[in-house]
Amino acid sequence: MAFVLVLVVTELPGPGLDPDALAYLGSAESIALHGSYRIPVAQWASADSTEPLAHFPPAYSTVLAVPVKLGMPPTQAARLVEALAAFVTVTMLAFLVASAASLTAAALCVAALFVMTSMHEVHVSVLSEPLYLACTALVLASMALAPSRPWRAGIPAAVGLMTRYVGASLVGAVALWALIQPGPWPVRIRRAAIACTPALLLEIAWILRTRAAQGAEEIRTFAIYGNLGATLEQGAKTVSAWLIPDAAFDRTTIPHRGLFAIALAMSLVALVGSGALRALRASWNPADVRAAVAKRLMSAMTLLVVCYLAVVGASRLFADPDIPLDRRILAPVFLLLAMLTSVGMWYWWRGTRLMVARVAVSVAFITWWIASAGVVREEARFILTFGSDLAGVQWRQSEVLSWTRTEGSDAMLWTNWPAAVYFHLHRPAHELPKNREMTPTTLAAFADTVRARDGRVILFNVQTGEYPANAVLSKLPGLRVVEVLRDGLVLGPATP
Repeated sequence: MAFVLVLVVTELPGPGLDPDALAYLGSAESIALHGSYRIPVAQWASADSTEPLAHFPPAYSTVLAVPVKLGMPPTQAARLVEALAAFVTVTMLAFLVASAASLTAAALCVAALFVMTSMHEVHVSVLSEPLYLACTALVLASMALAPSRPWRAGIPAAVGLMTRYVGASLVGAVALWALIQPGPWPVRIRRAAIACTPALLLEIAWILRTRAAQGAEEIRTFAIYGNLGATLEQGAKTVSAWLIPDAAFDRTTIPHRGLFAIALAMSLVALVGSGALRALRASWNPADVRAAVAKRLMSAMTLLVVCYLAVVGASRLFADPDIPLDRRILAPVFLLLAMLTSVGMWYWWRGTRLMVARVAVSVAFITWWIASAGVVREEARFILTFGSDLAGVQWRQSEVLSWTRTEGSDAMLWTNWPAAVYFHLHRPAHELPKNREMTPTTLAAFADTVRARDGRVILFNVQTGEYPANAVLSKLPGLRVVEVLRDGLVLGPATP
């Protein structure tokens, strides 16, 4: 079901094309065709129209390259990989919940995952999250079912790190898990070292390759970035929207929504905590194998959540002030919390005799499921009608892209949206000078470069804030406006 649902929600005009997909799909094609990690975009002054993959880790592109090598178009390869990843994730999590609780709890957990907006968001577009979630599921299974074999968790943790940088949380979690398992300290340290070795080897190899690649930019500027209030507020709103789904969340406000969300969260913590204590007491009985699995599983899930939030928090504080606590970033947390809730609630349900409480919980779950399904249904209907991100109708019907496809077919391109050019024209393009490097000298050199190469500057009206405004570029000496179109304009060398 997970495999089929992903294929359904990514049908034409899907899958959604996030700007990050430029690196994923472009480098997958480069691997399949040339055996190298390169993306179809370059800095404005570069003589080449591609540059080495450096900003993103390589695992997702590497996996995509397999079906691309076999002849699939890159976007269709992404649909297949994401559907397979969803299959692995849901199958492993259902198996784990069934092993720790019951088939009923597993079925309810899967039903909850299918209507979670965060799961829909990360599977409807070409993103690395589905592969990362599959790695998380495999790490969790290894931690819960084979705690004495650290290499089983270390390998998927290493792949997770090579899929997303936040995968460092998986590596940290498996190392801590190996340390807290019973045994003499030399054995614990050896287990932790084994768990970390695959990730360490892969990361060292990738760092050496990236530093040796010509033209690779610095990925992050490390500093202390404050103003955490706005980020935490966004995270609170994201959690509130998960607990109280509402299709009109962005248009209307439920009175006292925040208080309702806090009350619901506290109730869930109390019920799941009660269930966890009952599972812990049951695990003291050596004959209760299911409770022992539940104890390890809930401990492992908690550790994974804590490590993930710690890495995200440290990244936001020291590496990137623009990291949002939105549904995409918190998707792994919601996935693990859904599992934790399923197992804990099953043990609470089995231990309580209060029929009123059981009825209240059942009604609450059914209400939440219907509301969340309604939100996902509305979002999916919109995306399947109009498209998502750069696969949207405004990009598919772009006059700027149509002009570039015909009149600009032979020219070297510079643009404020290289991803749109690649997705819809399957051509590489140069970036514009960044705002941080915008000086009169740089702009003059940019105009000279375009003129020397008889190129075209493709400017979309949609501004990113990363590049100079269109009005600034259109007035540069040495460039002239070639075409003014509905969604942008085209610049070319000025006539001598």
